[in-house]
Amino acid sequence: MRHHQRSITWQGQAFQFQRLQSEPSKNDSPLWAVYRRGEFIGTMVCAGEVTTKDFDVRSLRWLGELLGGSGGAKPLGPDRSTSLR
Repeated sequence: MRHHQRSITWQGQAFQFQRLQSEPSKNDSPLWAVYRRGEFIGTMVCAGEVTTKDFDVRSLRWLGELLGGSGGAKPLGPDRSTSLR
């Protein structure tokens, strides 16, 4: 993806993704800083040669995994273990 900044809306909240490396080496994928309401919440790695649509899909999946949205494990049940969806 050629852009160095991208805004994504997830569950009604705006998130900003800012590319940290201007030109990654051939062996590295670009690293993106992720912000919500101006507060840094983490970094995401995403291959440099992806389409904008693929980046959006990857970003939404990353946010879901980080913030407990779609996919992944369900909350702890009565037996205190996690179960996969």
